[in-house]
Amino acid sequence: MKRFALVALVAALLFSMVTSASATELKVRGNIDVYGIWSANLYDFDSDTSDSDNYSTTQRMRTYFDYVANENLKAVLGLEMDVVWGVGDSGDWGTDGNTDDPIELKHAYLAFTFPDTQISVQAGLQYVALPSVFGNPVFDDDAAAITVSAPINEMFAVTVGYTRGYDGSSSFTKEEGKGNDDKDMAFIAAPITLDGFSIAPYFGYAWIGENAGTLADADDDSTVWVLGANAELTMFDPLTFAADLIYGVGENDDYETKGWYGALAASYKMEMLTATLFTTYFSGADDDDDEDNYLPTLAEGWGLTPYIGGVRAFSGSFDTFSGINADMNLASWVVGLKLAKIQFIDKLTHDLTIAYAMGTNDEDATDADGDSYAFNEEDSAWEIYFVNKYMIYENLAAINELGYFAPDFDDRDEDDSYFATVGFQYKF
Repeated sequence: MKRFALVALVAALLFSMVTSASATELKVRGNIDVYGIWSANLYDFDSDTSDSDNYSTTQRMRTYFDYVANENLKAVLGLEMDVVWGVGDSGDWGTDGNTDDPIELKHAYLAFTFPDTQISVQAGLQYVALPSVFGNPVFDDDAAAITVSAPINEMFAVTVGYTRGYDGSSSFTKEEGKGNDDKDMAFIAAPITLDGFSIAPYFGYAWIGENAGTLADADDDSTVWVLGANAELTMFDPLTFAADLIYGVGENDDYETKGWYGALAASYKMEMLTATLFTTYFSGADDDDDEDNYLPTLAEGWGLTPYIGGVRAFSGSFDTFSGINADMNLASWVVGLKLAKIQFIDKLTHDLTIAYAMGTNDEDATDADGDSYAFNEEDSAWEIYFVNKYMIYENLAAINELGYFAPDFDDRDEDDSYFATVGFQYKF
């Protein structure tokens, strides 16, 4: 029913636009990816156990409707449709089943600027991210939020925001076992832009009720705060630098974690390619029962490659590979080289990324359930990721991905993992 409700909503909005075309302009944008993937040992790194499936075809379509009244007022509706061919009623023969509901509401927000000012507001389901180089590891996700941005002068601006991540009860009447079940975050960012240099310091604070899933599964209210900055140096262009530095604390009466994250990237743009040397570092968990040294995260969006963080040329069901991905996000040291937009032939480009990762979790550390972390300071991994893109038309690309991941775990045997994709990506 949700699927038909969303379709009806879109139809109603489109119909309303016909009746008020003189007042509002409708703009449509988005993308669709369709690709096949072949893989081996994608998650378990075990050749002795046969994978249940080595091939799949996936597609994802995102469509955004911008209802523009004028340059100072608009509403945005974003829908996402994910289908794995042959899976569920929407992906089998017939493709019109409604039991698995492939249509998702992604964005729905109002954006406007106060009259005679430069103060802009976005309220509703939107993309919210703290500043970063490779995606922010603390908060970088779609969210129900309100954000307000205002330039102070030509060099200095301020953005403040509030987002709710969880509300266990939506009733204002007393409910047994309900209450203190919210998860919220507020933040402030103050970007400073100078000639050839910019820096965006920020502060975020989250408060989590005891019935909202607290830090480390404790039974007390939890708080998380982070202080960070993202900087970019462009005065030596074509040589540019970008950096992140974050420190964060998560705590309640039973548990505390204090950790930090740093990233540095140096890029040099040449005629035939752009070369980027990068490194990132997360502090890891230690073996103390009531204290850890990892950075607390709320809705992380960090990533470098398909295995290390889940960054892909395609978007789809297989964005993130490997069962150790979550631990690599939170506790790893990575160094790598990316050669981007390599071009020898017109319309054909290549991206090559080589990365080496080591764990930073203490080998004796355990999580809240008493389990050892899957990626610790005795573990390491190599990854090679190669992307070929041919532009068939201006907005239509044929894409091929090749990925190889070689883990080296200290306390268990493992086999290499690899995958290949072929497909199309249309941006409109």
